[in-house]
Formats: sequence, C-alpha cells, structure tokens
Amino acid sequence: MSEQPQGRKGQPIEGRAELDAAWSRFRRSMIRLAREGHRSDPATLAKLTPIVAEATETLNRLTGEAQAAENGSVRNRRLLAAEEQRVAKLLRKSARQGSAGAMRMLRQMDEGRPDDAA
Repeated sequence: MSEQPQGRKGQPIEGRAELDAAWSRFRRSMIRLAREGHRSDPATLAKLTPIVAEATETLNRLTGEAQAAENGSVRNRRLLAAEEQRVAKLLRKSARQGSAGAMRMLRQMDEGRPDDAA
C-alpha cells in the first residue's frame, strides 16, 4: 500500500499521485521516442519536437494558472497588505527626513495606480 504524497506540513495534495504518475509516463515516453529516433529513424525523432513544444506550452499555461490562484489566496493578500503597510511606514519616515522620492512615492500610493481598481 503506497502512501499519499504529502504537501508542506503533511497535508495531502489531492491528485498528486496521479500527476506524478502521468509526468513519469510522459518523460519515459519522450526518452524512448528520442532513443528510437537517434538509433534508427530520423522521422520518429522529428515527431518529438512538436510534442515537447505542446507539452511545454501547456505546462507554462497551467503554471500561470496555479500562480494566479496562489496570488489570489487570502494568505497572500494579507501578506501583501502587511508589506504595503511596512513600505508606507518607511516612506513616511523618509519623507519626514526630506526625501523627495519618498514624498512622490507616497503621493502615488495615496492616489492609487490605475490597475488598483481591478
């Protein structure tokens, strides 16, 4: 009986075993295809390039989706708000000491950027 793959701090990652198995099968298939192409059949080797390109594109797209989901998490939003407060505090201190750049950045933070409305 195999154990379910664990995430950080021991929480199970749903679907991780299936993902690992699919990734392993894919890698082995690509290695076998490349080996066969190098040994005896350049036409077989030529089939590898579009498959790898499509897999790369798909993995990059899915990675972007995962990162967007992570960035939208409550924890990340809370950490971002705390970091913004820390930066604002440092800018206020610098502005009191006469830093023109800090004053400009504080004004920009107060006005908000156009993409903040989204």
